[in-house]
Amino acid sequence: MKKSNLILIISLFLFIISLPFTAVFAQNHEMSGLACFLLGWAEMQGGGIAWMANPLMFIAAFFFLLKKPKISAVISFIAVCLTFCFLSVSEITVNEAGHKFPITGYGPAYFLWIASCAILFLGSIISIVSPDKVKINNPA
Repeated sequence: MKKSNLILIISLFLFIISLPFTAVFAQNHEMSGLACFLLGWAEMQGGGIAWMANPLMFIAAFFFLLKKPKISAVISFIAVCLTFCFLSVSEITVNEAGHKFPITGYGPAYFLWIASCAILFLGSIISIVSPDKVKINNPA
């Protein structure tokens, strides 16, 4: 298996396995990674911009598949930075009624999400430094 395919598989695997786990703890509430992924776009004010790391990560993965690791590295670096922006959010909406509660902690889904973006970024850097070599058999 090519190094670039392995990097992409690991990154996407980490993202997918983050979804069922708890991402955020609030007073007497927990938000799963899936809930944050599906509803995070609705909280774009303040540090909620961190949700934009999701589409950026998929765009970076697309460029990584197209063998454009430099573009992928830039976009995935921005995605990694945005994942850390979520630490500046002090409260989160926990239900349909719009009730907000202070964030008291972060669960495994949050850290798997960061790892997913970071793996894609590091993989892009590795692909730039040492690209996959295609061997061509030249009968001489």
